[in-house]
Amino acid sequence: MPDLLPFRIHFEDPEIAPLDLDASDAENARQLAANRRGVPAGAIRKVKIIREKVDG
Repeated sequence: MPDLLPFRIHFEDPEIAPLDLDASDAENARQLAANRRGVPAGAIRKVKIIREKVDG
């Protein structure tokens, strides 16, 4: 099983809060978010990987 990455999904509708989830890739994250929020995949504005901030 591939490693899961943390994603934050933002939706076109500002009434729908962003969703954080773990998925294998961006397309998988998009599908999971659409299913969990009950919206079509086209309602998703952006899919971003969550990067840890490292103090340098």
